[in-house]
Amino acid sequence: MVFNYTYRIGLEDCGRENKATNKAILTILENIAGLHSATVGLGLNEISETGCAWVVLNWQMQIIKRPEYNDELTVYTWSTSADKLFAERDFKITDKNGKTIVIATSRWIYMDMNRRRPVRITPEIMNRYESEPERRVFAEKITKVDLPDTDYDEILYNILRRDVDYLGHMHNISYLDAAYDVMPEEYFYGPQFNFVSIEYRKELLKNDEVKAHFYQIDNGCIISLNTDKINSVITLKY
Repeated sequence: MVFNYTYRIGLEDCGRENKATNKAILTILENIAGLHSATVGLGLNEISETGCAWVVLNWQMQIIKRPEYNDELTVYTWSTSADKLFAERDFKITDKNGKTIVIATSRWIYMDMNRRRPVRITPEIMNRYESEPERRVFAEKITKVDLPDTDYDEILYNILRRDVDYLGHMHNISYLDAAYDVMPEEYFYGPQFNFVSIEYRKELLKNDEVKAHFYQIDNGCIISLNTDKINSVITLKY
């Protein structure tokens, strides 16, 4: 089942040249995923009853044409597959003429929020979503990112109150904020990154001491956020 929603790019979504930021676009995708789950009875309002919530493990987004201020977009999302532990969801954004301007995919677990542990994704849960595995937007599935075997810059990052979500951990979009905060200015003010990949390996909590490692790559950069191990890897490409 494909779920869709109409969205208009507002002032708060825009950065340079009045175009939508990567954070804004990723937030739109996150929101429509939540709205879709709400329509099948597994949304935000149901967490108090079920004790469980969907938690994202990976984002992968390719911007084909960056939307601008006041653009009206149609955002589509659908389940592509699920097994006992992992579920995958794809996205597509089209402009007012129906042309695809953004594609994205994601990977999720269903988590018991009291025990902080994944729970089994039952057929009853996934039947509500009516998965469409033939509609994948990327030819290949998400794979684990290997960090470059090169030198890196290390920067301390302090998790702020604004970074922490209602589930008590660093909100998944805040990892992208952190990446932009620690990167050198020539990257921050350079060309827009049109490919975004975020891999969440271990949740970050408010009092964690985080060391960000910045790696240069030929067509962009990679930032890892680390405590005693690698917690997340953010890949940004032009």
